[in-house]
Amino acid sequence: MKIVTIFAETLFAFHFTNEKQNELERLLDLWNDVSYLHRFVKDNRSDLPKNESIQQVIEEILESAASIDDSLISYSTNKRSTLDEFFKPLDNKEYRIKTLSKQKSRCAYLRLYALRIDANCFIITGGAIKFHHLMEDRPHTATELKKIERCRDYLKTNNITDNDSFYEFLIEVV
Repeated sequence: MKIVTIFAETLFAFHFTNEKQNELERLLDLWNDVSYLHRFVKDNRSDLPKNESIQQVIEEILESAASIDDSLISYSTNKRSTLDEFFKPLDNKEYRIKTLSKQKSRCAYLRLYALRIDANCFIITGGAIKFHHLMEDRPHTATELKKIERCRDYLKTNNITDNDSFYEFLIEVV
């Protein structure tokens, strides 16, 4: 597992050893692959809202993927806005900032998961297409919960708690 830069000083992503791409690239490719989306939506049809067709859901996912990509660029490069506005605590009951807080961003059915290192500094750990309320209830979202925890443990093991320790770590591993 390694950490790669997406936008210097603000946005990073995990790149897992068994994957060809970092998590952001992998997800955006999946979320733009119509064949994959058709299989996924069809396989999870029982979780879809009753009034939406498979095609409508696929179109919404494609639009959401483009929106997430555009938003990440905007938040990462615009000095008047920050990624703190894009990501929100994964736990809706979390009201104060925790060290290595688990975060999410959502756009319709898509979720992007990250860990907050410090103000306006995040590492993407994964993401999912989510039709169901609780992450624990579906295998693909439960896997994302385990992955974000594994990434958090990796950062803790390497004594990363804020920007300073994070950037020191990045310098050491290069």
